[in-house]
Amino acid sequence: MTMFDPSVYDDSKIKTTLALLAEGKSKQEITEHFGHKGWFSIDQYFRRRGMRWNGNTFVPEEDETTSAAEESRFLNSKAGQIIRQLSQSNANIRQVAIKQGFATVDEMGDYMKGQGYVWSSEQENYEYSESLSTKKKNEQTAAVQLPSKSADGLEDYQQLLAYLLSKQNKLFDLLETENDGTLPRYKFRGAKANKTLGFPTSLMTLLSDYSKEFNVTQRVIIEVALAEFFKKYGYEEQLSSVLQA
Repeated sequence: MTMFDPSVYDDSKIKTTLALLAEGKSKQEITEHFGHKGWFSIDQYFRRRGMRWNGNTFVPEEDETTSAAEESRFLNSKAGQIIRQLSQSNANIRQVAIKQGFATVDEMGDYMKGQGYVWSSEQENYEYSESLSTKKKNEQTAAVQLPSKSADGLEDYQQLLAYLLSKQNKLFDLLETENDGTLPRYKFRGAKANKTLGFPTSLMTLLSDYSKEFNVTQRVIIEVALAEFFKKYGYEEQLSSVLQA
C-alpha cells in the first residue's frame, strides 16, 4: 500500500472540510459550503488524496485500525469527550462519569453502548463496535415503527414528572449556579468585526469541549486567551489602552 502523504493536511479544502466536520456540520451543510451538488465530489476529492470516510470524519486510507481514542480527537460529541478524557494520563473513570453527568460508571457504559462503543480492558477506554452500532440503529428503527402503548395516556408524563421532582435539587443547582469568577473577563472597546482564521481541527475540538463543559462562549475564550497572551508577552500597555475602564 502506498504510504500516506501527511502534506495533504496543508490543502485548504482538506483543512476546511475537517474543521467543519469537527464543528458538527452535516454533509449537506459542507456540500453547500463548497457549492457542490452532492457529497460524492468531496468524498472523491479525499479519496484521490489517500483518505477515506470512517463514518465520522476522513482518515488516512492506510489507517485501517485507528483506535477510538485517535478518532475521537475529531469527534464533536459527548462520546468523543468521554474517550478523550479517558485517554488522558491518570484518568479516573469514575471522575469522568461524574463530570459527564452520569451517576455511575455503569450508567455511562450504557450510554456509550447506545452510541456504538464497548469497553476495552486492554485499552482502558471505549472502542467503536461496528456490529453494536448497526444493532442499535436497527433497534431504534424498529422502536420508531412501533406505536406507543401509552400514547393516549398520561403515564409517561407522570413518570417524567416524578423523575424531575426527584432530581429537583440538582436541577436548581444547574439553573442557578453562577460563574465562580476564576476565568478573567476582558471588555474591549470598539465595534465587533468578523475575521476568518484557520485553526487545526484538534484545537477547534478543544475549544468546543471547553465551551460546552464550562458554559463559556468561544468568543470569550479567544478574547481571554489573546488578552493573557498580550499581557504575558510584552503588550500589556497596549492591551490596557483598548480595554474598557
